[in-house]
Amino acid sequence: MQVRTYIGILLGVALLVWVAWLTVLNSELLSDPEHRFQLGADWSVSFVVVAVVVFLAGFLPPATMLLVRSLKRDLDERRERRRSREAISLEKSLRRAIDYHADGQWSKAAAELELVLTERPEEFMGLLLQGEVLRNQGRTSEAVEIHRRASVLYPRSVVLLYQMAEDYDALGEEQVAREIRNRVLRDFPGQGLRIMRRRRDLHLAERDWEEALRWHEKIEALVEDRVSPSGERAEGVSGREAGVSLGLTYQRAMTLLEKDRPAEAAQIFRRLLEQEPRFVPAGIMLGEAELYQGNEELALDEWKRGFTSTGSPVFLQRIEDYFIDAAEPARAPIRGL
Repeated sequence: MQVRTYIGILLGVALLVWVAWLTVLNSELLSDPEHRFQLGADWSVSFVVVAVVVFLAGFLPPATMLLVRSLKRDLDERRERRRSREAISLEKSLRRAIDYHADGQWSKAAAELELVLTERPEEFMGLLLQGEVLRNQGRTSEAVEIHRRASVLYPRSVVLLYQMAEDYDALGEEQVAREIRNRVLRDFPGQGLRIMRRRRDLHLAERDWEEALRWHEKIEALVEDRVSPSGERAEGVSGREAGVSLGLTYQRAMTLLEKDRPAEAAQIFRRLLEQEPRFVPAGIMLGEAELYQGNEELALDEWKRGFTSTGSPVFLQRIEDYFIDAAEPARAPIRGL
């Protein structure tokens, strides 16, 4: 009960007590038939009737208003409780749908999502999951329609575009899927890491090192922009790309060697060894690049330095092969340098 309502009831009770007290004080006047209230030439009523009418005229309007407000408040509270119960029920259905989705039980997930979307047709997570569930059930055309409708409702959602691209992949419309992924890269700066990795891996499979490296540089720029709350770089994230980075840079240097550009290749091999001093293939190929330029002594120095820093016998084997090819097998190392 509100304070205002409580005060109103107290005032009403006080008024009733006051009226009763006045009635007792004026009982003779009120009961005397000679004292009547004239309403017209031939029409009169007793003072009791007049007092009751006046009282009711003053009491009924605020009392009615209080009653209506109280009823309205009760109805609102009941509606709110019902909405709360329905919301809790829908949240439970959505959680069950997520569990079934994670467990691969597509039919059960679809049934729960149907309940959610019947009550909330614009529920973001419901639309997202329903499209994916339909695709896994083989109803890919319906999945496209669901994700397309959701994308209209939530035009800034990247995950819906990812799902639409996968829908079109499932339909065999790879060009449409590619255009959707291009839209992510074009319209959402700072997004599209999965797409970049996908395209880098495609170029890796095709042994197109230049294009693979170009996409990898974009990935690194995006990953390195992500920092931890303390302001330090997220080493765990960028560390996953470190091996790919070394491999791609190495392949780029190898391509330069194949194109008879040993000086440029040697610069790249040196940068690789600065990043990873124990990168044995880079150490070997740095010597090869120097040898290719006619710097035999410098090539030998690089191989010896590589053996000293890594202890790998590969360097000893390469030095031995060099001296054998040069018809100087006596200079080849036997057990070490």
